[in-house]
Amino acid sequence: MKKDIIISIRGVFTDQEEENDDLELVTSGRYYERNGKKYIVYEESEVTGFKKGTQTMLKIDGNIVTMSRTGTEGGNTYMVFESGKTHMGHYETPYGSFTVSTITDKLKVDLGEREGDIRIDYFVDIDNVPQSANSLSMSIREA
Repeated sequence: MKKDIIISIRGVFTDQEEENDDLELVTSGRYYERNGKKYIVYEESEVTGFKKGTQTMLKIDGNIVTMSRTGTEGGNTYMVFESGKTHMGHYETPYGSFTVSTITDKLKVDLGEREGDIRIDYFVDIDNVPQSANSLSMSIREA
């Protein structure tokens, strides 16, 4: 079962100098379920700092959310979020690749038949150096 959806994304990223970077985006995407897992897929835009052609996929498997990004010009990312856990991932940019640790403080997934919400509060370390505290909120609804 695939559904067209509207996705509202809000991200707040606070770096080590306490500088905030806020991001808000409304975009279209697809939602589907396969083998007991839920998937949300959408195209990034230059508003989020990614080149056209970059696609983000969230896989929801119970209390674990995996985000993978693939695209042009080195936009590949792989991050895992699980409340109270640290996971190693990969972040690729046109300037090089990094090992990324995501330390998930809070993860809440509430997806229903026609709408839902995901909230992830997490910290990012790059090559074992603390980088930022992040909050990502995503609301989806059937288009």
